[in-house]
Amino acid sequence: MIGKSTTRTRPCPHCANSIGEDAASCPYCKADVLSQPVPPWLNRDEPSSEPRVGSKSNKTPIPSKFIWPAAMLVVALIAFFAGGYIKRSEQLLSSQADSKQLQAKDQMIQSQEAQLAQTRQQLNENSNQLAEMNTKLDGSQKELSAIKQRLGSASREVDRLNASRSAAARRTASRVPDAGMSLPASAPRRTSDAGIYETTRDTTVYENPSPAARVITQIGKGTRISVVSSAGDWLEVRSKHGNPPGYVRSDEARPIARTN
Repeated sequence: MIGKSTTRTRPCPHCANSIGEDAASCPYCKADVLSQPVPPWLNRDEPSSEPRVGSKSNKTPIPSKFIWPAAMLVVALIAFFAGGYIKRSEQLLSSQADSKQLQAKDQMIQSQEAQLAQTRQQLNENSNQLAEMNTKLDGSQKELSAIKQRLGSASREVDRLNASRSAAARRTASRVPDAGMSLPASAPRRTSDAGIYETTRDTTVYENPSPAARVITQIGKGTRISVVSSAGDWLEVRSKHGNPPGYVRSDEARPIARTN
C-alpha cells in the first residue's frame, strides 16, 4: 500500500497542481509561485497533511508529453469513426441506388416477359389459324381432284358419245335407200357427194361431227378440201398432207368437183 505523504502542499496559483509550501516555482508549469498570492478559491480550511475522511487522494499530475499523444489518439479515433460512418453512409447510399436499379431491371424484365408471353400467344393463334387453313386447303385440293376426275369422266363420256354418233352417222350415210322408198316431205335430208369442195368462209375442222368436239385446225376461205363422206350437216374431210381426218359444217363449203 502507498503510505500517506506527510509533506505539506499547496496548489499552484497558475496550474492548480499540488506543490510544496516552500517551493519557489511550480515544477509543472515552471511559474514563480512566491511572488503570486494564493487565490481565494485555492485556500483550504484544513491542512493537506490531514486528509478528510472519505476525501479523494491527491491527483497525480499528468505530464504534458502524454497530453498530445492522447489528443492525437482521440482525434485519430474520431477520424476513424467519422470515416467509418461516412463509408457506411456511402455504402448505404450505393446499396439504395443498386436496389433501385435492380427494381428497375426487375420491372423491365417483367415487362419483357409479359410481351414475350403475348407474342407466344399470338404465335400460337397464328399457328392454329395456319393449321386450319392447311386443313381447308387439303379439303379444297381433294374437292378439286374429285372435280377433275368427274370432268375427265364426263369428257371421256362425251368423246364416247361423239364417237358413237359419228359411227351411227357413218352407217346411216353409207346406207343406200331403196328405189321404191321415198323420204317424208316433212323431214328432208340433205346429202352431199364425195369430191373436192371449197370453203366459203373461214372454217373450223373438228375431230368429231359436233361443235363440242376437239378442234383440229382452222382453215381460211377458199381452201380446197377433199370430202370422203357426209354425216347429216357435217362433211368428213381427209388431208392429202398427212393431217388427221376431221369434220366441217356442210354449209361452210361448196362442191367444185365430184368423185365418180
